[in-house]
Amino acid sequence: MRERTEDLIQANQEIQRFAYIVTHDLRAPLVNIMGFTSELDNALKTIQAYFKGEAGSAPETARADTVLAVEEDLPEAIGFIRSSTRKMDELINAILKISRDGRRQLKPERIDVAQLVQHNAAAIQHQVLEASGEVSIKVDVKTIVTDRFSLEQALGNLLDNAVKYREPERPLRLSVRAFRVNAFTVGIDVSDNGRGIAPEDHERVFELFRRSGVQDKPGEGIGLAHVRSLVRNMGGDIQLKSERGKGSTFMIRMPSDLSRFVGSISE
Repeated sequence: MRERTEDLIQANQEIQRFAYIVTHDLRAPLVNIMGFTSELDNALKTIQAYFKGEAGSAPETARADTVLAVEEDLPEAIGFIRSSTRKMDELINAILKISRDGRRQLKPERIDVAQLVQHNAAAIQHQVLEASGEVSIKVDVKTIVTDRFSLEQALGNLLDNAVKYREPERPLRLSVRAFRVNAFTVGIDVSDNGRGIAPEDHERVFELFRRSGVQDKPGEGIGLAHVRSLVRNMGGDIQLKSERGKGSTFMIRMPSDLSRFVGSISE
């Protein structure tokens, strides 16, 4: 009962954090849209007054104001509105992506862990070689029963991040280790020697739209939130061990047999 209560408290706290993040991040572009819509309105009034002969200024001044509105004010306002609506669209799509994780029907099947890990590592091999790097794989568990799509997505995302946030001044060293934690749980650790993440950001990086460190790479801050959503849907969780400048280890712990919770295995 105590564990169940703790889980409910944690879930409630996460819902509140999610609601705050979503309203805060969606409100920012909305405020921009409202502000620049007012700019559009002012520019339009200037143009209308000029053509109606109601500008109230000397003709040349009125003409200069109108040219300024047409050539600068209108394009600037339209550009900012487009940028803000694009940002809102990206945020909404990110929310929908996380939502789909929770609604997607899981399909437990028996998976060869070594094969799955090697397949994901092969997908980034070209980028690893470009970084003069290497990937080491150690798999001490033969098979597990889980949702293939979810595990591939989670692992692929972690490997992509390791390449994306590598430390350019040293060759990339990336490792994936899979092992049994106990009779019912398996662990998958993804480690790198990249930039690392400051301790105060260890939980923050798993939140939607939140990123850590210098923002010199493209992204919206949904990758690790997506990974955590996928892993939790498989009945597991993910944690982080990292130091700035010393790399990171993402530690997945999940049931070795998901069919015990969501249905029978499909052979």
